[in-house]
Amino acid sequence: MPKHTKKRSTIKRKHWRMKQHAEENKAKTLDRKQLAKEYEPYNIRKRAFGEDLK
Repeated sequence: MPKHTKKRSTIKRKHWRMKQHAEENKAKTLDRKQLAKEYEPYNIRKRAFGEDLK
């Protein structure tokens, strides 16, 4: 007796949602990197410990 499997449309929807989330996360990451660059001179950790993270 065959196992119960999900319908193709359900899988397509799931993949579509995963792709949407991946795109949103990528955009958020780019925004964070840009903000980090802008606020780099104010980074307390770098000033306090003299770290160069380049």
